[in-house]
Amino acid sequence: MTDNRVELGGNLEVGRASRGDLESVWAIIKSDSDWLAEKGLDHWRKYYTREKIAQKIGGQEVYLAYQNNDLVGTVTLDTNPVEYYRPEEMNQFTDPDASGLYVTALAVLPDKQGQGIASKLMEFADSEAKKKGGKYVRFDCRAAYTDLVNFYKKRGYKVAGETVDEEDNNELYLLMEKALQ
Repeated sequence: MTDNRVELGGNLEVGRASRGDLESVWAIIKSDSDWLAEKGLDHWRKYYTREKIAQKIGGQEVYLAYQNNDLVGTVTLDTNPVEYYRPEEMNQFTDPDASGLYVTALAVLPDKQGQGIASKLMEFADSEAKKKGGKYVRFDCRAAYTDLVNFYKKRGYKVAGETVDEEDNNELYLLMEKALQ
Protein backbone atom coordinates (compact mmCIF):
# COMPACT_ATOMS: atom_id res chain seq x y z
CA MET A 1 0.00 0.00 0.00
CA THR A 2 1.21 3.48 -0.82
CA ASP A 3 2.07 5.82 2.05
CA ASN A 4 2.60 9.13 0.24
CA ARG A 5 -0.99 10.19 -0.24
CA VAL A 6 -2.23 13.59 -1.37
CA GLU A 7 -5.55 14.98 -0.14
CA LEU A 8 -7.96 15.74 -2.99
CA GLY A 9 -10.87 16.93 -0.85
CA GLY A 10 -14.09 15.24 0.14
CA ASN A 11 -12.31 12.62 2.23
CA LEU A 12 -10.50 11.50 -0.93
CA GLU A 13 -6.78 10.84 -1.07
CA VAL A 14 -4.59 9.59 -3.88
CA GLY A 15 -1.21 7.91 -3.74
CA ARG A 16 1.11 6.32 -6.25
CA ALA A 17 0.81 2.56 -6.54
CA SER A 18 3.80 0.26 -6.27
CA ARG A 19 4.32 -3.24 -7.62
CA GLY A 20 2.91 -4.55 -4.33
CA ASP A 21 -0.39 -2.85 -5.18
CA LEU A 22 -0.97 -4.91 -8.33
CA GLU A 23 -3.88 -6.90 -6.91
CA SER A 24 -5.57 -3.73 -5.61
CA VAL A 25 -5.31 -1.97 -8.97
CA TRP A 26 -6.37 -5.13 -10.80
CA ALA A 27 -9.43 -5.55 -8.55
CA ILE A 28 -10.69 -2.07 -9.47
CA ILE A 29 -10.00 -2.51 -13.19
CA LYS A 30 -11.62 -5.96 -13.20
CA SER A 31 -14.68 -4.67 -11.33
CA ASP A 32 -15.15 -1.82 -13.82
CA SER A 33 -14.44 -4.12 -16.75
CA ASP A 34 -17.21 -6.46 -15.62
CA TRP A 35 -19.55 -3.50 -15.00
CA LEU A 36 -18.87 -2.10 -18.48
CA ALA A 37 -19.43 -5.53 -20.06
CA GLU A 38 -22.88 -5.66 -18.45
CA LYS A 39 -23.62 -2.44 -20.35
CA GLY A 40 -22.49 -4.07 -23.62
CA LEU A 41 -19.08 -2.36 -23.56
CA ASP A 42 -16.53 -5.15 -23.38
CA HIS A 43 -13.48 -3.27 -24.67
CA TRP A 44 -11.76 -3.26 -21.27
CA ARG A 45 -12.06 -7.04 -21.03
CA LYS A 46 -10.21 -7.32 -24.32
CA TYR A 47 -7.44 -4.89 -23.41
CA TYR A 48 -6.84 -4.92 -19.68
CA THR A 49 -5.27 -7.99 -18.17
CA ARG A 50 -3.42 -8.46 -14.90
CA GLU A 51 -0.21 -8.52 -16.96
CA LYS A 52 -1.09 -5.22 -18.68
CA ILE A 53 -1.75 -3.62 -15.29
CA ALA A 54 1.61 -4.92 -14.00
CA GLN A 55 3.29 -3.30 -17.02
CA LYS A 56 1.55 -0.01 -16.28
CA ILE A 57 2.67 -0.08 -12.64
CA GLY A 58 6.22 -0.81 -13.78
CA GLY A 59 6.43 1.88 -16.44
CA GLN A 60 3.82 4.55 -15.83
CA GLU A 61 2.35 6.49 -12.93
CA VAL A 62 -0.50 4.43 -11.52
CA TYR A 63 -2.42 5.96 -8.64
CA LEU A 64 -4.89 4.54 -6.15
CA ALA A 65 -7.71 6.63 -4.71
CA TYR A 66 -8.96 6.15 -1.16
CA GLN A 67 -12.12 7.55 0.39
CA ASN A 68 -12.04 7.37 4.19
CA ASN A 69 -9.14 4.90 3.78
CA ASP A 70 -11.26 2.58 1.59
CA LEU A 71 -9.91 1.87 -1.88
CA VAL A 72 -12.33 3.37 -4.43
CA GLY A 73 -10.53 4.08 -7.71
CA THR A 74 -7.44 4.25 -9.85
CA VAL A 75 -5.97 6.33 -12.65
CA THR A 76 -2.86 5.90 -14.78
CA LEU A 77 -0.85 8.87 -16.06
CA ASP A 78 2.02 8.97 -18.53
CA THR A 79 3.96 11.75 -20.23
CA ASN A 80 4.31 9.51 -23.30
CA PRO A 81 1.47 8.98 -25.75
CA VAL A 82 -0.43 5.73 -25.51
CA GLU A 83 1.45 2.97 -27.37
CA TYR A 84 -1.41 2.27 -29.77
CA TYR A 85 -1.71 5.87 -31.05
CA ARG A 86 -0.55 5.99 -34.65
CA PRO A 87 0.93 9.18 -36.18
CA GLU A 88 -2.34 9.97 -37.96
CA GLU A 89 -4.13 9.89 -34.61
CA MET A 90 -1.52 12.00 -32.84
CA ASN A 91 -1.81 14.57 -35.62
CA GLN A 92 -5.48 15.12 -34.75
CA PHE A 93 -4.56 16.69 -31.41
CA THR A 94 -4.43 20.48 -31.42
CA ASP A 95 -0.65 20.66 -31.10
CA PRO A 96 0.66 17.10 -31.49
CA ASP A 97 4.22 18.02 -30.53
CA ALA A 98 3.26 19.89 -27.36
CA SER A 99 3.93 18.15 -24.08
CA GLY A 100 0.99 16.47 -22.50
CA LEU A 101 -0.10 14.01 -19.89
CA TYR A 102 -1.94 10.95 -21.14
CA VAL A 103 -4.64 9.42 -18.97
CA THR A 104 -5.51 5.74 -19.15
CA ALA A 105 -7.41 3.34 -16.95
CA LEU A 106 -9.51 5.84 -15.02
CA ALA A 107 -11.74 3.59 -12.93
CA VAL A 108 -13.99 4.03 -9.91
CA LEU A 109 -15.63 1.05 -8.23
CA PRO A 110 -19.19 0.76 -9.57
CA ASP A 111 -20.80 1.18 -6.13
CA LYS A 112 -18.78 4.38 -5.56
CA GLN A 113 -19.61 6.05 -8.88
CA GLY A 114 -21.60 9.25 -8.90
CA GLN A 115 -19.83 10.64 -5.82
CA GLY A 116 -17.39 12.94 -7.63
CA ILE A 117 -14.41 10.59 -7.35
CA ALA A 118 -13.69 10.46 -11.08
CA SER A 119 -13.97 14.25 -11.26
CA LYS A 120 -11.39 14.61 -8.49
CA LEU A 121 -9.09 12.12 -10.25
CA MET A 122 -9.31 14.12 -13.48
CA GLU A 123 -8.59 17.33 -11.54
CA PHE A 124 -5.59 15.51 -10.11
CA ALA A 125 -4.48 14.59 -13.65
CA ASP A 126 -4.78 18.24 -14.72
CA SER A 127 -2.73 19.30 -11.69
CA GLU A 128 -0.03 16.69 -12.33
CA ALA A 129 0.18 17.74 -15.97
CA LYS A 130 0.75 21.35 -14.94
CA LYS A 131 3.44 20.30 -12.44
CA LYS A 132 5.24 18.46 -15.22
CA GLY A 133 4.99 21.44 -17.59
CA GLY A 134 2.39 19.76 -19.77
CA LYS A 135 0.26 21.88 -22.05
CA TYR A 136 -2.50 19.28 -22.50
CA VAL A 137 -4.23 16.37 -20.82
CA ARG A 138 -5.12 13.75 -23.43
CA PHE A 139 -6.85 10.39 -23.66
CA ASP A 140 -9.33 8.46 -25.72
CA CYS A 141 -12.75 7.10 -24.88
CA ARG A 142 -15.27 4.94 -26.62
CA ALA A 143 -17.76 7.12 -28.49
CA ALA A 144 -20.65 4.75 -27.75
CA TYR A 145 -20.25 5.41 -24.02
CA THR A 146 -22.04 8.74 -24.26
CA ASP A 147 -22.40 9.22 -20.50
CA LEU A 148 -18.62 9.14 -20.19
CA VAL A 149 -18.10 11.42 -23.20
CA ASN A 150 -20.49 13.94 -21.62
CA PHE A 151 -18.72 13.58 -18.26
CA TYR A 152 -15.45 14.64 -19.90
CA LYS A 153 -17.02 17.46 -21.91
CA LYS A 154 -18.56 18.94 -18.74
CA ARG A 155 -15.03 19.11 -17.31
CA GLY A 156 -13.64 21.09 -20.22
CA TYR A 157 -12.24 18.30 -22.38
CA LYS A 158 -12.89 18.61 -26.09
CA VAL A 159 -12.99 16.10 -28.92
CA ALA A 160 -9.79 16.59 -30.90
CA GLY A 161 -10.37 13.76 -33.34
CA GLU A 162 -11.42 10.18 -33.66
CA THR A 163 -10.10 6.76 -34.46
CA VAL A 164 -11.51 3.36 -35.26
CA ASP A 165 -10.24 0.35 -33.36
CA GLU A 166 -10.05 -2.48 -35.88
CA GLU A 167 -9.39 -4.98 -33.07
CA ASP A 168 -12.57 -3.86 -31.30
CA ASN A 169 -15.14 -4.52 -34.07
CA ASN A 170 -14.26 -1.19 -35.71
CA GLU A 171 -15.58 0.74 -32.72
CA LEU A 172 -15.26 4.50 -32.85
CA TYR A 173 -13.10 6.14 -30.18
CA LEU A 174 -12.86 9.86 -29.53
CA LEU A 175 -9.50 11.50 -28.97
CA MET A 176 -10.07 13.96 -26.12
CA GLU A 177 -7.89 16.76 -24.81
CA LYS A 178 -7.91 19.79 -22.56
CA ALA A 179 -5.56 22.71 -22.97
CA LEU A 180 -4.08 23.77 -19.65
CA GLN A 181 -3.63 27.40 -18.65
